[in-house]
Amino acid sequence: MKTPDIRISPKPFMDRAKFPYGFRKSGDFSICEADLLSRYGTTLLALEKQELSPQSQDEKQFVDFVQGKAAAQTTLEKAWQKYVQLARGKRNFYTLHSSASNQADYDDDYVSEEYDVAG
Repeated sequence: MKTPDIRISPKPFMDRAKFPYGFRKSGDFSICEADLLSRYGTTLLALEKQELSPQSQDEKQFVDFVQGKAAAQTTLEKAWQKYVQLARGKRNFYTLHSSASNQADYDDDYVSEEYDVAG
C-alpha cells in the first residue's frame, strides 16, 4: 500500500459519539482502515468541510471524491467512505427475538387458546 500524500493530523482522529471504543474496537473497520482514519481523519474532515485547501494531488483527488466528482479509488478514500456511511447514515439493528403476541401477525395457524393454561 502506498502512503497517501495527505497531511497527517496533529492529533489522532476519533469519533467518540459513534465509535466510543475507537475504530479498532468497533468491529466495523479493518486494522488498516482504523489506522488510516486515526492518522488522517482530522485532515480529511477539514478538507471535506473546506476548512483546509488541498495542497497535494492526493488531497485534490480526495476533495473531488467527497464532492461526488470522482469515485473512491484509494484505500484511504474507501475507508473514509465507509466511515461516513456508518457514522452519518442510518444503522439497522437486527434482533432474533420475537414475542408470541407478534406471532399471530405472521402465522395463519397460530391459535392463542392452545397456549391458555387456565382453560
